[in-house]
Amino acid sequence: MYPYRKLRFLAFFLFICLHAPSQEFSFAAFKNDPSYGQNVQSTIKKRYEEDVSFLSGNNKKYIADIYEERYELIKERFTSNEILTATEPQQYLSALADEILKNNPEYNSKGLNILFSKSFYANATSMGEGSIFFNIGLFHRLQNESQAAFVLCHELAHYYLNHNNNNIHQYVTTIYSDNFQQKLKSIQKLSYEKNKQLDALAKNLLFRNRRHGRAFEHAADSMALELMKNTNYDIREALTCLSILDSADKDKYSQEVVLEQHFNFASFPFKKSWIENDDLVFAKTEDKESHDLDSLKTHPDCAKRIEVLKEKVRQYEKKGSKKFIVSESKFNALIKQFDYEVIEYCVQSGRISRALYYALEMIQIYPGDPYLNTIIGKCLNELYTTQKNHTLSKIVDLPNPEHDIEYNSLLHTIQNLRLREIAALSFYFLKEREPQFYSFAPFAEVYNQSKQHFNQ
Repeated sequence: MYPYRKLRFLAFFLFICLHAPSQEFSFAAFKNDPSYGQNVQSTIKKRYEEDVSFLSGNNKKYIADIYEERYELIKERFTSNEILTATEPQQYLSALADEILKNNPEYNSKGLNILFSKSFYANATSMGEGSIFFNIGLFHRLQNESQAAFVLCHELAHYYLNHNNNNIHQYVTTIYSDNFQQKLKSIQKLSYEKNKQLDALAKNLLFRNRRHGRAFEHAADSMALELMKNTNYDIREALTCLSILDSADKDKYSQEVVLEQHFNFASFPFKKSWIENDDLVFAKTEDKESHDLDSLKTHPDCAKRIEVLKEKVRQYEKKGSKKFIVSESKFNALIKQFDYEVIEYCVQSGRISRALYYALEMIQIYPGDPYLNTIIGKCLNELYTTQKNHTLSKIVDLPNPEHDIEYNSLLHTIQNLRLREIAALSFYFLKEREPQFYSFAPFAEVYNQSKQHFNQ
């Protein structure tokens, strides 16, 4: 009897191992610190009021209007819960910024507010009045602190060089100049091709702004190296960072998402018709200028920017530089956490198709992750509810030639699914995983909701 009991225990042990939720990473979203967020907003409001009070000249009203729009935009990012004010990530980001600022004491750090944004866009932004937002959608792609330091140095350079405010003043000066106003009045008097002329005028202004913007980028890169060379960070990582930015329009987990692998069930087979689309929607115009295509990138000109900086990087490279100074372990912990925070914020902010796509990419690497399996079911349930209420367009992007092929395939599938089919996909996806994850409370809740939808 003993060998039989031993084999039975071994079988039970293997069952538990195979069906227990993965313990690789237990995700719990960061909780914001309301008091810290309020204090930051107070300093931002005070700075806005001071900036407006210092304006002078004939165009000060128009500039003040843009300053107000900028302030309202920043305020909205706080009220929408986009800005991450949780203690742990904020302390780390502050320490990273302090490492730069303490080694560049000639630059005033008063009035700076450097924070993480939960946005999935791979970007960082200097708003111009002291606020710098480092998107977690960019941070979680980085490989070390030196790269993060270069991003901060670049945004600090924009601030110290006053690029944002200069751009505002330049725009207002152009728009309200006698020459521009005369052109505008002449076009308004035309009987024919009025819209064509207005489009040409706007395009000319847009390309001039792009040209100035790219000049600002090169200037910020140059100053970023001057700031970074005074630290012990590895300045060579500035070039690696720019290489990462060059591919920032591709997702971090750029795995091929084959929908049939995820949503093909014995009781409900995958239908090829779900992914059918009209290829004409994605036909790109052949006469599009190369600089237009480059301009569509989140970070244009990265290859050129790398070439410009190479010599300076070689000059400033020094022995003893480090990829990590503040904390390698905290950096890596944030990278892992932000993988999930990006998805969580997409769900919270109603970007359900994005959340679903990112979760499908990640689950191919972490198939036993209870959170990812739960969030896929939750997104499908949201698709069901909104389609039933005729509000699907509020949470789902439309197919677009600028999206990845795999993301467009998902978007087409969503558009092609009937209400009953969405309910079935959610139900069978979760049912298949019930033995493994039902003890995970959020999974059980989502699964029970899917059963209600399926039985309606």
